[in-house]
Amino acid sequence: MPPKSRARPPKPPERARHLFTRPFALFLVLRIVNAFVVRTFFVADEFWQSAEVAHALVYGYGHATWEWRARLRSHAHPLLYAAVYKLGDVVGLRSDAFVRNAPRVVGGFIAAAHDAGCGRLGRRFGGEKCEFWSLALRAMNWFVFYCETRGLSNCAEACATTWALAYWPLDGLGRAKGGARRRRKALSFAAIACVMRPTSGILWLALGASALARRGDPVGEKARFALLEAAPIGAFALAASACVDRYFYGEWTFVPWNFVKFNFLSGKSAIYGANPWHWYLTQGYPAVLGTMLPLALIGFWRNRVKNNAAFAVTFWTIFGYSLAAHKEFRFILPCVSASIVSAASVLTEMTPSRRRLVLLALALTNVPAALYMSLRHQAGTIALMPHIANLAKQGAIVDGGVLFAVPCHQTPFYAHVHREIRMEFLDCSPDIPEGEDDSARFASDPETWLNARFGRTVDDSHRTCAVASALAPSHVALFDGDARRAAPWLERWNYALERTFHHADVAVDREIQRALHLYARPPHDASACRAQT
Repeated sequence: MPPKSRARPPKPPERARHLFTRPFALFLVLRIVNAFVVRTFFVADEFWQSAEVAHALVYGYGHATWEWRARLRSHAHPLLYAAVYKLGDVVGLRSDAFVRNAPRVVGGFIAAAHDAGCGRLGRRFGGEKCEFWSLALRAMNWFVFYCETRGLSNCAEACATTWALAYWPLDGLGRAKGGARRRRKALSFAAIACVMRPTSGILWLALGASALARRGDPVGEKARFALLEAAPIGAFALAASACVDRYFYGEWTFVPWNFVKFNFLSGKSAIYGANPWHWYLTQGYPAVLGTMLPLALIGFWRNRVKNNAAFAVTFWTIFGYSLAAHKEFRFILPCVSASIVSAASVLTEMTPSRRRLVLLALALTNVPAALYMSLRHQAGTIALMPHIANLAKQGAIVDGGVLFAVPCHQTPFYAHVHREIRMEFLDCSPDIPEGEDDSARFASDPETWLNARFGRTVDDSHRTCAVASALAPSHVALFDGDARRAAPWLERWNYALERTFHHADVAVDREIQRALHLYARPPHDASACRAQT
């Protein structure tokens, strides 16, 4: 008999190189559900720097904040939402429900793409098991659930950053198969991240310099990387972004320079609040990682020699961002995936029984926090807007429209109402002297501000009764604390409480109060004209 030939082991299935893999499909369903579960306010930029701008571009009306007048924002990010609005408009989807919810679907898509990128980074960092646990931890992390489906440029930036890291030449230029192609992908994603938020340049300049300074790589390969790959891709991204902004602004402007000059060189970002230099290390990063922080730190320590890139990426970014006075939790989103991958590498080395205990502890601490923050904390300003949209649809918003007498930009605007009605909010633009803007003056004394703006009564205004009544808002939204102080004015103008929305369980400050009240008055109310002074 002829000798038996040794059977060849089966080839492992080739890893898909594209985005549309099974993990992405599963996470796309999860993130779209996630996007519709999130019904709370986090930061104003979620609405005012994305969907609101896109609404103005597509439908012709919407509010552009002072940042757009100062040329501090690029149109690259809102164009993601404008494209969906335009597509809906072409096929006849023009309802306020579509306009309000389309950005949620866009956010879900970006978050799912980020999930897939995190899995790809985990696979590169520690193989298939690390990929699986990276995806599991991202699905469980409370801040990812709470923040990453929102319309923030930080979310798009973080997604592009994670995909760039998944391809970045961390182990040397040109050593791996297909190195040049992978580098170009990495540089393309890095360029997208920088276009979305110029602060990403802090990370990519450091990684690029590290790659060029690494010993052992041929000088020719370094020159190719810098001159034939990084420079053309970076120049193309900047040129494309500049052309887009030239079209929409109507003049040439270099937004990244404006952004850096305003936020870093002049230090004007501090107008939104200043934090100590250590805030990201002592508060921001621990809060975002939550109970996953010990696992991430253990992973960083264990891989400090063999795979130290995740550590370097995370803490170099935190260090760079700490130089600015103004700090926010969302700014460090680009660090989250590398940290989660580091935590996942620790899970892969645990015994099954210990891993189950750790996962149970993570679930018990992350899931309730994610649901509470997404469904209940600061929910009133979001719940108000569909009600305003319904009132507008019924023709109930008349006279001076709606006055949002809450801290400025605490509610969405036209992108949630989708009716060209009159709406006014308390302005807090930085070009107004400190303490003299509407928001600060209203906070100081609501009744005095309302008296000065509309008159103590209709008869006090220097207009006829009918004109004065028509100029006053038909609806006023206030937090409960301000409503108590404004009660005399509301009474004299014959406003009645129409509806109350839960906002928070604990009143923290003026921006986080327990309830949001909506007051309404009859249009052209004759009794107000007869009110006694």
